[in-house]
Amino acid sequence: MRENKSSKIRKRKNKKESKYDTFSLTMELKTPLITEEELEKEKKEAEARKRKIAMKKIKKVVLAILVLVILAGGFWISDSYKPGQKALEALKSDEEVTVIEGKVTEFMPNQNKSNTGIIIYPGAKVEGNAYATLARKLAEKGYPVYTVDMPFNIAILSSKSAENIINEKTDIKNWVIVGHSLGGVAATTAAENIDSIKGLVYLASYPSNDNIKDNGVKVLSISGSKDGVIDFKKLVDSEKYLPNDTEYVEIEGGNHCQFGDYGHQKGDNKAVISEEEQQNITVDSIDSFINKNMI
Repeated sequence: MRENKSSKIRKRKNKKESKYDTFSLTMELKTPLITEEELEKEKKEAEARKRKIAMKKIKKVVLAILVLVILAGGFWISDSYKPGQKALEALKSDEEVTVIEGKVTEFMPNQNKSNTGIIIYPGAKVEGNAYATLARKLAEKGYPVYTVDMPFNIAILSSKSAENIINEKTDIKNWVIVGHSLGGVAATTAAENIDSIKGLVYLASYPSNDNIKDNGVKVLSISGSKDGVIDFKKLVDSEKYLPNDTEYVEIEGGNHCQFGDYGHQKGDNKAVISEEEQQNITVDSIDSFINKNMI
């Protein structure tokens, strides 16, 4: 059988045709450049995707933390010490005292207003208006008095409260800040930094350093002999941090929680005297302290 030679025929290259395919060569040279650009673009897009995923994760974590904080804060607030019935009654205005409720509640004497104002910082987990009975009694003595609701009912979380009140009430010349329990720590900070605060009153509280020892602030320390919350050793030891002319009052039979009206406080002892008796002694002591040092 004859072999078909035509199957082995090669087409001879036309001499007029270019030896090299210049179009293909140009494209081959361009291809690596395009590839590098695409790789760089893809790299940037991949990094952007990673950042986006990371940000989503961070947002989820932050959101989870916020939810936990809100839930914890809600639990803390719901578990706080609220004003008792006497305190609620003390929030009503009458002929002697006008009460304006708010985050800062004002107890304004209607007559014989003093030029010394009093700010009360609450103890931990205690709502500001739980001190309404004490505030009213002081207002009946002629002092403008202000109780403060703190963030999460913790005074140390609101360092500017006293400063804001003082800056607003420009008609009041001198200020005394009263701090109950943990509120005394925040009150100390305010007394250290605000010149118009001339007096500091500790109710079952004490300082942790000597910052107020020589800064000119007059100090009154009041405690109850039946207090089951305060650390009496630290109370006594803290005397070295106080001015030499600090006045001390121990209320015989008084406890920790009866400086306010918010019911029994965990860990506290039962008082031997009534809440009214304890607060009357407290008010008389503060009044005497102010008359001696501010007027």
